[in-house]
Amino acid sequence: MLRLCCLAILLNAGAACASEAELVVPLRTIYPGETIGASVLGLRGFDLREGQSAGFVRLPDTLEGKVTRRTLLANQPIPVQSVEEPRIALVGRQVRVDYVDGALAISTFGSVLQAGGLGDVISVRILDGGRTVFGTVQKDGSIRVREGG
Repeated sequence: MLRLCCLAILLNAGAACASEAELVVPLRTIYPGETIGASVLGLRGFDLREGQSAGFVRLPDTLEGKVTRRTLLANQPIPVQSVEEPRIALVGRQVRVDYVDGALAISTFGSVLQAGGLGDVISVRILDGGRTVFGTVQKDGSIRVREGG
């Protein structure tokens, strides 16, 4: 009898830890490199243990315009790490490199050594002289060099 009571307590305790969470799911399979649009996303309820939902996307608006890093299966929750900002600066592409310090502004061109999205710090080889610098990817695709870079 004592064993049955203990088993019932354990089963109920496990049920109390699980909760219903509404998570974002793709309505169809989305393949790596695809840009996500609102039309391919939906919401679905899942029974998750406490803290488990933190690894999954909960709001569809946060995914719009992002790019998938891996295949996302239809009707399955989307892990946060499986999406990223689109790459603006691509390896081998020629980009404008800007250095601004107060009234001093210098612009030149360089070749991208690392791919990066908006706000990422990447390395670029300056075409004149071959020096490698680090800078932040800007919205227009140019690179803004950090001080001392």
